[in-house]
Amino acid sequence: MRGAGARGLMETTMLTVRDDPLVRHDLAKACHIVRRSRYVHGIWYAETYPDVALTGMDPLEHYLTIGAALGRNPGRDFDTLFYLEQHPEVLARGENPLLHYIREKGAEKGWPTQPPDPERDAPKRVRAVRDKLLMLGFTEEALKDLREMARSDPAARGRALAARDLAVWHLRQRGPEEAAQALGWLEAARAAAPDLEMRCQIAISELLAHHLAGDPEAGRAAYARLAEAGEVTPDTLLARANFETTAEDRLPWIRAMLAGYGLPGVDLLPEGPTPYDRLTAPAPPPVTDGPLVTVLLAAYEAAAMIPTALRSLQAQSWRNLEILVIDDRSPDDTCAVVEAFAAADPRIRLIRMEQNGGAYVARNRGLDEARGDFITLHDADDWSHPLKIETQMRHMAQTPGTMGCTSEQVRLQEDLSCVKVRGNGTLTVFNTSSFLWRRDPVQGALGYWDTVRYGADNEFVRRVRTVFGPASIQRLPTGPLSFQRESEASVTVSPVTGVDGYYYGVRKEYRDAQLYHHAARTRGAAEGALRYSGDPAERPFPVPAMMRPDRAARLKARPPFDLVIEGDFRSPGPVMEALAAQLAERAAQGMRIGLLEANAYAPEAAGDGLSICPELRAVIDGERIELLVYGDEVCARARHRLPGAGPGGRYRPVIHEAEAEP
Repeated sequence: MRGAGARGLMETTMLTVRDDPLVRHDLAKACHIVRRSRYVHGIWYAETYPDVALTGMDPLEHYLTIGAALGRNPGRDFDTLFYLEQHPEVLARGENPLLHYIREKGAEKGWPTQPPDPERDAPKRVRAVRDKLLMLGFTEEALKDLREMARSDPAARGRALAARDLAVWHLRQRGPEEAAQALGWLEAARAAAPDLEMRCQIAISELLAHHLAGDPEAGRAAYARLAEAGEVTPDTLLARANFETTAEDRLPWIRAMLAGYGLPGVDLLPEGPTPYDRLTAPAPPPVTDGPLVTVLLAAYEAAAMIPTALRSLQAQSWRNLEILVIDDRSPDDTCAVVEAFAAADPRIRLIRMEQNGGAYVARNRGLDEARGDFITLHDADDWSHPLKIETQMRHMAQTPGTMGCTSEQVRLQEDLSCVKVRGNGTLTVFNTSSFLWRRDPVQGALGYWDTVRYGADNEFVRRVRTVFGPASIQRLPTGPLSFQRESEASVTVSPVTGVDGYYYGVRKEYRDAQLYHHAARTRGAAEGALRYSGDPAERPFPVPAMMRPDRAARLKARPPFDLVIEGDFRSPGPVMEALAAQLAERAAQGMRIGLLEANAYAPEAAGDGLSICPELRAVIDGERIELLVYGDEVCARARHRLPGAGPGGRYRPVIHEAEAEP
């Protein structure tokens, strides 16, 4: 509790903060600015301040017009009175504190939004080091800091989180020795864990560690101990299934896991190329009177796996489906397999692409031919539970203001084991490809998917939230309605293009570039900036060459860079502004310039400490000025290293020396 000074501040606040000019003269614009921030939590606000419901006002509007003046907080992460204590000039001018924080780019400047609290701030403290390890690629430095935090962080939660992150790191390296080290850190994490929820998450990682160590006997004993301690969740049951030797023996554990989420179980067909391809489930009562849902399934070299996906779609309880399979010039028998299915089921139709352009170019073609009121996706190699589409469609019918929703999934090997290691210990996660959305309003506002080779499903979801608001998409806690096939051939497990629960390299750069582009409207961009044409030749924002549909030709014809500049580009300010101006001038003169991130490990960079500053982001055009990423292999005629550049992490492109121009 604050003392008399805070009470006096609150009284002053009630007289002044409600006079913010933007709130008084353009409430809609103020709402738009604040809604985009991560500091507003409408549900939390309404639950914390029950009188808001009596006003009938939107929680965000209430905070801007009334709540801030009462000293209330818009969410868990922003303390109104603390911020005003730190910035008395804001109070003197009658500004809304959150609007001031956003307008002045307080996040980039590292301004605190809450008073210090070691226990509360522990996740943020540990995450800062974990991000350096995983996203920036600092190995030894970050591991050293995590080990120190695991031993001596002032908060028990901080020690537990750091130890768990160390365990997950070792598990991801694979091998019995790494698994043994992981078990040691998991023991330390369990000793420091402050609550049952965290101990249950640690338990799942512990079972995976025994499995990866090749010690099923120890794993069974660990499970028995966890069950006795009451630390078993549905996901724990799935991890326990790994200690069975056959898919048939794993099946009861998988059924128990599904039952824990309130879902009907699964079974195995008598025959099939793998246990995964034999998955089936009892038919639920059919739903025959709902709106038409178009399922877009892009396929490439999927002849062996697509029967499982199509079979699971045919078994959906939501019967009013249009299943469009868009073949991306597969060299195998994918088309013949799909045609055989289509001959037996008129809901299935094959569309052949004229040239290979990637999954999102194919899906855009399917979107042009779709007839459904609702659109969803399905991967060509995955299996879905019969209730998946019905569950999501019932939610959409009950929430007409929702633009879309997602369900959940687990990742399984073809033998029905589960070895995917996640940072927080859970195995059931939201499924981006399950995104089901209202076609007319969403396509009308956003157009098409971005025409990159991978990652555009998340970009599309973020774009919907940017345009329609954070609450426009609901992540439904459905339990696993999809079993994603874990395959070594998947783009998500590639060391260059992959994603392993975190962004790095080319996917991180794509995420950073899209977030900058999505914020274009706050910088005065045209209203249609987030409505994409679907034409691969019309890039909405620059992306790495390896993500483009024509990547093979583009990379082969890539000319040498005249100059590659290495530096730590994260902190904004006069130095970066001057560099951006120089780059723009040289590019206008015809030079090709590559930027290579050589980040310093410390001190902390401004903002999130992960992304290049806005000044440089604004001049990157993907043609004359490119940000080079892990996996790039280019030639450069000259290189320059900026003062303050660090060693960078392990995600480094390969730069060859090119001959100077005569």
